[in-house]
Amino acid sequence: MEANPTDGAEIVREAYELIVGPRQDAYSHPAEDYERTARIFNAITGQHLTTEAAILFMVAVKLSRLQHEINAGAWLPDNTRDAIGYLGCLHMARTYDRDWLAQVNFKLENPPEMGV
Repeated sequence: MEANPTDGAEIVREAYELIVGPRQDAYSHPAEDYERTARIFNAITGQHLTTEAAILFMVAVKLSRLQHEINAGAWLPDNTRDAIGYLGCLHMARTYDRDWLAQVNFKLENPPEMGV
């Protein structure tokens, strides 16, 4: 039996449906969601994470888990689907509103000095 060359590609559709469907309705557009995430992370850590970097952090989490599952000989498709979804979120955030994103990232990278 010959393999179908598109077998496995449905995971891209699954990721798409996650990032534009109920999750976006629940959490807002990825640009807004990860801008909030970056602000919270920055407040907790004192770091200056951008919106894009916050999303890339989530990609890194999923790639780490994917590497672990590969090394363990496991098969958990949700890590692959989620990594694809986070890359989709990154693209959505970068095309959302470039001027808005540039202003947000500038503020995240250059927070005001806090006087004591």
